[in-house]
Amino acid sequence: MQAPRVHNDFKQAMGSIVLTAGAALAEAERASDKASALSRKTTEQDLRLTREFCRLLIAPVEEFGPAYAQIPGFAETYCRTHLSAATDFLRKAMATHDASGAEYKRLTHIAGLIERVLKLHLDEKTAIKCWFGDRIP
Repeated sequence: MQAPRVHNDFKQAMGSIVLTAGAALAEAERASDKASALSRKTTEQDLRLTREFCRLLIAPVEEFGPAYAQIPGFAETYCRTHLSAATDFLRKAMATHDASGAEYKRLTHIAGLIERVLKLHLDEKTAIKCWFGDRIP
């Protein structure tokens, strides 16, 4: 049986990515708020990259507010250009941090969720182009 054909739905992809990033950012904020006074500094350091990555993913939407939905081509531009810039940050952050650390694992988890969203809403070629931008391997 042939796999169902995926058509590119940039609005669904962008919406899912922004929701994922928002949820991860909220979770990081909650973890920081729950930390005791003694462990707060360590918790803040552990969550710094997660917060920064999530804010990079959310920034274009926050810049335009709710009006972003009325901008023609915004979702496609987000997926094709902004997402690859955020993944550049992710690649650099993961290359410079310990692979056994909690921060690395958290970033890997978020990246996996985003990759799944791309595969769900975009065809393979487009998903790869969105993830890597102009640096396609």
